[in-house]
Amino acid sequence: MKKILFTVLITTLLTAAAFAQNLTFGGYFNSGLGLITQGDNDAEIKAFGVDSESNGYRFRLNANYQNNDRTSGFRLRLQSQRTLADTGGYLSIPFAYGWMNFFDNMISVSGGIVDDSAWQTADWWINDDVGEGLGLLLKIAPIEGLNLGAGAYVNSQRGGGNNNVLALPVGSNGIKLGEVKYVISGSYLMKDVFYIGASARTENRTGNQQSGAIIGDLRLLMIKDLTAVFAFQLDNLQDFDNTGTMTFSETFAFKLTDDINVGLNAAQFFFNVDNRDPAFLFNLWGSYTMGSLVPRIDLVYFINGESNGANSANSSTQFHRKGYAARQDRSVFSVRPSLRFNLDSRTHIEIGDVLYLDSAKNEVTNWGNEKSLFTNVFYIDVRWSF
Repeated sequence: MKKILFTVLITTLLTAAAFAQNLTFGGYFNSGLGLITQGDNDAEIKAFGVDSESNGYRFRLNANYQNNDRTSGFRLRLQSQRTLADTGGYLSIPFAYGWMNFFDNMISVSGGIVDDSAWQTADWWINDDVGEGLGLLLKIAPIEGLNLGAGAYVNSQRGGGNNNVLALPVGSNGIKLGEVKYVISGSYLMKDVFYIGASARTENRTGNQQSGAIIGDLRLLMIKDLTAVFAFQLDNLQDFDNTGTMTFSETFAFKLTDDINVGLNAAQFFFNVDNRDPAFLFNLWGSYTMGSLVPRIDLVYFINGESNGANSANSSTQFHRKGYAARQDRSVFSVRPSLRFNLDSRTHIEIGDVLYLDSAKNEVTNWGNEKSLFTNVFYIDVRWSF
């Protein structure tokens, strides 16, 4: 009996050791504080993660497992962010899915709470795909560089403010075939030349991302030290003539020297709603690396847009670098000098100050019946990755 127990123990330990070799963990935490002064309002201090673009904080713990042959595996994320309310939960599972590869990785099947970023755009503003959720994803790579996909999902993850929890009850409830979110995707990569990709979803009733939409981008890869991305998003395709929106986004960055980087991010917004005028955003930036110190300057001008929080109390201000929204008959200009200290490649502290000058065509009640509003945020942001 002792020999049997010993054999079982050794076998268990060896199995666990082999399993552990194929199991990896990674994590991320970001938070910070900002001192906000806006118009005649009292100054406020707000907890906010500039790096994660999240109110309060963001914590993520990722686990990845794959077998020795790399033909199957599992991905899991535990997350807590923005809210500790019962509706959002202290911890959520934004994704948890297994995958299997067949025929030398030509065919892949994923199932569970899927979040596959294969067709996510690489631009600054959209930086997204049409979404997945609880269901199945089939990927096919028939030739080198070509990646095709099709998915069906009965439930969608909610937004970050709801901690990316599933939108609908999980269990015995089903939905009709016509209410499922169907997604098709495709991309082609010619190494060191270009990448082009797009994904589309049908109108659905899965609780989030329910409109018909197409998202895609083109990336130019042939010029060394140049980043050039052109992305687009068409939304509300089910009633496009009356409610459709179009977003185009361009991202350019160039490495002038080993230490100096400059870039231009731009976005254009078009609306088939109430004769609404288009909006145009421009973000010009530059940075200079001095060892572990990286000073940077950002200039933003948004025509028919406003800074987040400009139309409400200053506590609503979200002062990340994309903290703007399209808004008719408004405009905003901002300046953001910042200094980042990189303790290592995974940890940094950023100190910055962003000044927003919002303007309106007419007097705004929340601005004290003025046509302009000045907001200043001095912030400290910290990030740990592990």
